[in-house]
Formats: sequence, structure tokens, C-alpha cells
Amino acid sequence: MIFDEAGRALGHGYKEYPCSSPHPGWSEQDLGAVWNGICDASRQAVAQANLPDEAYESVGLSSQRGTVCLLDDRKRPLAPSIVWNDARATENAEEFARHISPEEHHEHTGMQLSPLWTASKIAWLRDRQPELFNEIAWFANGQEYFLHLLGAEKWETDPASLTLNGMMEISKLDWSDRILDLCGITRDRLPPVGIPTGFVGTVSKEASEATGIPAGVKLCRGAGDQQCAAVGAGVIKQGLAEFTVGTAAVMVAHLDSLDRIQGKNLWWGGHGVPHHWNIEGAAFALGACLKWWRDTIGSDEINLGRDSGTSPFAVMVDEAGRAKPGAGGLLFHSFLTSQVTPYYDAAARGGFLGLGLHHSRQDMLRALLEGCANEMRMVVDAFDSDIAGGISELRLTGGGTKSPGFVQIMSDIFQRPVHVTWERECTVLGAAILGAVGAGAFTDVDEAVGAMVHIERDFEPNNNLAGLYDDQHQVYRGFYEAMANGGAYKKHAAFSEKHF
Repeated sequence: MIFDEAGRALGHGYKEYPCSSPHPGWSEQDLGAVWNGICDASRQAVAQANLPDEAYESVGLSSQRGTVCLLDDRKRPLAPSIVWNDARATENAEEFARHISPEEHHEHTGMQLSPLWTASKIAWLRDRQPELFNEIAWFANGQEYFLHLLGAEKWETDPASLTLNGMMEISKLDWSDRILDLCGITRDRLPPVGIPTGFVGTVSKEASEATGIPAGVKLCRGAGDQQCAAVGAGVIKQGLAEFTVGTAAVMVAHLDSLDRIQGKNLWWGGHGVPHHWNIEGAAFALGACLKWWRDTIGSDEINLGRDSGTSPFAVMVDEAGRAKPGAGGLLFHSFLTSQVTPYYDAAARGGFLGLGLHHSRQDMLRALLEGCANEMRMVVDAFDSDIAGGISELRLTGGGTKSPGFVQIMSDIFQRPVHVTWERECTVLGAAILGAVGAGAFTDVDEAVGAMVHIERDFEPNNNLAGLYDDQHQVYRGFYEAMANGGAYKKHAAFSEKHF
């Protein structure tokens, strides 16, 4: 996306690129396909903006965190990247726990001990694919790899891109030598740590030809996707939080100090605001649940959307609105890749619960949306309990907020007001803000946010539904705990690994 100095979008492009899953629980991406997607979307945005070359000031980049790029000594991919929601490294996380307790790991890195973080996956490569492991010169994030392809001269990462790696010493906002030792690597195989707004070079001639962005435009580091989303939503002060509703749903709050933390349900990392922290929680498959419906059983919604000139997702929300709140008792667990906050259960999987002959397709769609919002409520509740003073204002961003009907369901289930930003794609807006600061267009992040971030609409919860949704949430959470505590998820994971 291309923005002016008032935060107005002048051009945008969009390109999907797939993940592959060669084994149950695995998630990988072809870095070439991602780069082609970046180039395609950039060319679309530049063509739509139709600006002269001299109008461009800077490029800021947001990236997937926790997706590890396996590169040779010339920074070329040796294998597909291992994506943040890949759950292959369960045994390695258990091995880590024999050397560092989960409590100590959380205090040291800001992260719960989990197979979902990059550290466990690097150890998995060391143990399961030693030839590839020994060939890898750089374990990089997408942030530095794609900036390198754009023409960056500096090879650095930043604390706001490292959160889902689980390899950072949180108090220092730098790599943790203790965790690197557990992974079996040293710092010379990792990019050094800079700051989110850092200037790294200019767009190369080759990258300009591929992306359409003029050569010579300043490149600035930006940050990880959710830190960019927080900046793009104006979450740069204590008490503010935003929930990005995208493929994953991630909630981020600003932290002035680690001393504000009073619980262990969330994880902590570096903010997009240099030298500050944030605190996060997530549901890793929110938008992915809606895409799963669209791509597998959503032909009706695709056809209705095509006939009416709207997206299948808008049709899904409209159809869900025709069902009664509570979906006739039908529940949907949205754990299609895992349950993250607050249980951090890599073995958990989703499903419809309580499905009866009386339920309609509209009930199923209503349950799908309510299930996603109930998983989000578990995250919101964790923020209120884990931060001294809780959350004073919650902002919603991302593609999932484009439908007022879905946002109202979220507000009703959270039982709290929510505020939707004018620019829904806050991740790219935040990247643009950080790029503008790094290039000197603004003096600091605070000034840039004041100029470029705006609230569009406020939603109030329907108090008449509070009792229904409180009861639904208790059943929703109780179903999960019964299956998890009874070992059902682990037995199912073992069955899938054995037979599939």
C-alpha cells in the first residue's frame, strides 16, 4: 500500500500465496512465491497510485515473525521457510524444558516455552535434518531477507521482528546466548539486532524493475507485522491495545516497562516504537477459519458474492446475521492449527460441537463467527488480568473488521466497546509510518501517528446478549479444557502422526 503524509491510501495491491503442509502439523512456504507476491502487489499499488517517481519518500516493510528462512552464505534459500504456525517441534520444546523451566524461559525470553517458536524448529533441524542444518549459513526472518532482495545494504533484524522466535533476552532486546546454545547455533548465523525504524539502504535497480517502486527510494526496516499493526492503530501509549483480525488474530498492547506485567498468560516482545516493549496474545487461525470455509465448502457464498458484486466473506457474515445469536446452541472451536493464548496447546484442533439435525447452514456460519470471537475473548480476558491497570481502550484492525456485522459480534461477546480504525490495513500503515520516521519525514513515531492514524467508528456491546454470551463462553472454554485435560488432543495428534 502507498500512503500520503496524512495516512490516506493512494494505491494498493493484493496477492495471495499458499502454504504447503507435507506432513500433519507442518507449515512451509516457498520464499520465491512470497517474493513474487510482494512484487505483484507492489506493481499493482504503484500503478494505482500513478505518482511521479519523485513523490516517493520511503519504503517500510512488515513481515511474518517466527517464520524462519534457511539461507546459504549468499543469502539464497536452501529449503522452504518454516512458518510460524508449524507444530513439528514438540519433542524439541520438551527437550528445552529439561534445561530451562517454563517459568524461567518466560521470564528470560518473554515467551512461553512452545514448539511453535523458531528456536524449537532450529533444534528440530539440527536433530532431524543435520545435513541441511550444517549447510545453513543464516537463520533469518522474512524482514531482513526481503529487505535484502529490495536492495538493503545493512543486514540486520530488530526486536520487533524477533518475538515469535523465542530466542531473545527480553530485558536487553537482543539475542539470548543461553537459548542459542539450546538451539545449537551461535550469533554468527543470525543477523545482528538493530532498531525498527533503522535506515538500511535504497531500492536497487533490479528491485525497482521487479516491484515498480522507483530506484533510490529509501529503505527502512519497519517491524514485525503485529508491531506494525499496533503502530498503524496508534497503540503507542500505556493502556491502549489493538486486535488485528487477519489470517491470524493477534492482540498487542503497548508497555512502557516490563514492570507493568503481573501475569503469565501472554508473551512480551520489542515494540515497533524503538526501545519499548509490547505484550501479545493470539489466536492463530481466525481468518484462516473463514478462508477454510470459503475454499472447502463455501461455493454457495462464492456464487452469491459473484452475483451481488461482494466478497464471499461479506456474504458469510450476512448469512450468519440471519441466524439467532448463540447459533441454536452450536459451537465452533477455531483451533485449526493450534490453540495459542492462553493455553499454548500445539496439539489442539478445531471443530463444530453440538451439531444437530435442526441446525442450518446459517447456524453453522453464525457459530463459525462466534467461535472465532470466543477465542478472541480468551485473549482479551488475559490482557485485563496480566497488565497492571488492564486495557483502557481496544481498537480493532485488519480485513476481518471490514464487516460491521462481524465487529458487532466481537463487541457483544467481549462485552466491551471497540473502536475500528479508518485504515483497516493497519499493518501496512504502520510499516509506512516506521519507514517515514526512518527516512526523516517525521521526527519520531509519536508525531507520525498523530498525523496518519484516525478512528472511523465505535461499536457498543448489546447488553441484552451479555447473559447468553457469558454462558456460551463458559461452555466454549469448558469443552476445550475437558478435551485437553483428558488427553484427547494428544491422542488425536499421535493418531494423525502415526497414520497420516
